[in-house]
Amino acid sequence: MTRKRTCCYCLIAPLLLTACSEMRGPAFSMRGTSIVWPSAPDAPRIRYIGEIRGERSLGINKTGWTKFSEALTGPAPTLEFSTPMSIAVHGETIFVADPQNGTVFKVQLAPRSIQPISTAAGKPLRWPIDCDASSTTLAIADSQRAAVFLYSLDGTFRHALGQGALKRPSAVAWDSRNNRWWVLDTGAHACVLFDESGAQISRIGAKGTSPGQFNFPAGLAHHPALGAIVADSMNFRVQMLGADGNTPVAFGKKGDAAGDFAMPRDVAADSDGNLYVLDNQFENIQVFDRQQRLLMALGRGGTRPGEFSLPSGITIDGRDRIWIADTYNRRVQVFQYLKEARP
Repeated sequence: MTRKRTCCYCLIAPLLLTACSEMRGPAFSMRGTSIVWPSAPDAPRIRYIGEIRGERSLGINKTGWTKFSEALTGPAPTLEFSTPMSIAVHGETIFVADPQNGTVFKVQLAPRSIQPISTAAGKPLRWPIDCDASSTTLAIADSQRAAVFLYSLDGTFRHALGQGALKRPSAVAWDSRNNRWWVLDTGAHACVLFDESGAQISRIGAKGTSPGQFNFPAGLAHHPALGAIVADSMNFRVQMLGADGNTPVAFGKKGDAAGDFAMPRDVAADSDGNLYVLDNQFENIQVFDRQQRLLMALGRGGTRPGEFSLPSGITIDGRDRIWIADTYNRRVQVFQYLKEARP
């Protein structure tokens, strides 16, 4: 009797073929999307695109070798968001700060992949609460390690800035016009400016209620035309600091009427200079024009598209896509600002 032998290639070939034959669709399909704000008969200004929750939602295919290995050793854990609190965007690369995981996830939409960044200077990140990206550099604000860590965009650690000068950094923003980093130090109720090498340029603010002072500020953005914008959380307002922080303009107050704030947590601006204020307690985003006039609101509490559960971060990229860290729904929601047609 002849015993038939099965080669190793015969065992793994079906897995390899399966991996090669699988197709995945786009990360976000806008075709047929009908969820818009405001609703008809008003002209739509914002459209819902989709969401990301981690590896599974991206539809990342496993290679044949990975499937073969998992067949022998069991499935590897998937990379999923736990407490997404901030997003940075560079082209089709998305960085998601997830402090509960002690990680910033680097998500590439084309080709589809996800990679954790979880160390700086050879030590674990402890509470990476915020991130931003320039054309060459990723910055991660770690509030518990009291520093901002700089990486190349591939995730390679470069150096730290602010060590010994920061108490509790909670946000970071890149100033592309002046090639410098703005860092929001919540523990010091101040903004601190650093050059690319990490040298401190200036410090703006102290605890208080006057223009240019802060009370536990939480969110920071920088817009080329508007300058630095701060969510001055416990003063229940937004401050626009301008290019150098010398001409602060504040708006907003505590209340429950349209245009009021309960807990302004983060800020962003689109290409037209409209201001987006994410309110952690209202669980919505209010949109203001450059004159701080309320234009519209987006969202409410819930789990459906356009609904939020204690959201923490908002970013608007160069394509006017609006990225929102929907923290307790464990996801990032994505929207598109629809520019008004001009004659």
